[in-house]
This record gives sequence, C-alpha cells and structure tokens, in this order.
Amino acid sequence: PPLIDHDHRVGTGQGRKNILTGFRGGGRKCIVYAAGIADDSGFEERMAEDGCEVHAFDCTVDLSAPSVTGKKFIFHHWCLGFRNKTSFGGNTYAAGQPAEYFVFKTLSETMAELNHTNVDLFKFDIEGFEWGLFEQDFYGSTVRPMQLSFELHTQKANPVYVPQTAVAGRGFVAVNKLFSKLYGFGYRVVSKELNDGDHACAEFVLLNVGKLSSLPAPAN
Repeated sequence: PPLIDHDHRVGTGQGRKNILTGFRGGGRKCIVYAAGIADDSGFEERMAEDGCEVHAFDCTVDLSAPSVTGKKFIFHHWCLGFRNKTSFGGNTYAAGQPAEYFVFKTLSETMAELNHTNVDLFKFDIEGFEWGLFEQDFYGSTVRPMQLSFELHTQKANPVYVPQTAVAGRGFVAVNKLFSKLYGFGYRVVSKELNDGDHACAEFVLLNVGKLSSLPAPAN
C-alpha cells in the first residue's frame, strides 16, 4: 500500500517521501539505505520506527550532530558515490571542513562491508553526486533495490548546496538518458515533485516492477 504523507504538489519531499510500503517478502526485515542526512533525519527515523533496518550515510555530518545521535537507525560517517574531482568550495554542507574529511564509498563497497546482499529501499539526496553514483556504480551493479527514492539535481541548481562541477551538462538530454536507463532496469516512476525552493531539482520515487511481480502473494 502507498504511504502518501504529503501532497506532491507542494514540494516538501526533501524530508518526507511518498513511497510504497509492505514491499518486503519472505518474512524478513526490510533494509533501507539512506544517503544524505544533513539536519533532517525524520524519514530515516520513521522507517526505523516502522520496523526496518535503516542505515544512514553522510560524510558531511558530524558524529555528534543532533540529526544522527540517539536515533533508532545506524549512522555511517561516509558518503555514497564518487567524489571524482568535484570541488566543495563555497558549499554550505562542507564549510570549514578539510578535503580529507569527506570519505566516499560505492554502494557495492558499502553493501559488502555491512554484509548485505539486498536493499529494499534506497533513498538518496546527495546534492548532484547522484550522477556519479548512477553512472559509475549503479549501472554496472547487480543490486536492484525494490524502490529508489532520490532527489535529482540538474544544471543551474543552487551552488550554495550543489557543487556545480557535479551537475555541469546535466540538462534535458542527460535526464532523459538517465530515466531511459532506469526504465531498462525495470523501474517505473510512481511519484515526482519539484523542489519548492529550487526548480532545477526534483524528488522521484521509482518502483522496480520486475521485482514486485516476483514477491509472494500476501496471505489472506
């Protein structure tokens, strides 16, 4: 069943997500990966309270930050994706931190380190670094979470939050190529909303229909 916790037209999807629930099968506990926390971990805490095993990742958040201390989810102090040669100069999330402070690991490396072979829901809001995550890791991976929930940042996104080198050239053509690729992997868009503060960014929820059809039928 859907978890519709807000009107998609008002653009409040940064901390709240319109996802599908009840998507895990075989009686096992659902596993959620959430990359990009900043000062809002409400979604992660809610999923943990609902009984999922939630792992949150953010290399820009201090280990003592209120958003990650005393929570029901497990916090890991690294970012998912690839930094490449992206500069953090002028970025509000990286202010005052040395370059070596930011550790990046791939999704594949992270799953191996945490001894996971499956992720049910992969949520990420990583300020433009999703492009590298998709192209350099996800495309070549065999891991296909049941759901993807992410904010897509494109060229002209606010440079205070999104490093411009991470989104350079990421316009209409790049977006269409991305969703065409995801479509080929079995994903279909079930929710979309523009960021109310920056229309160069939008929140998406995608469902893998191939994996959905393979789940056992619910008990009567």
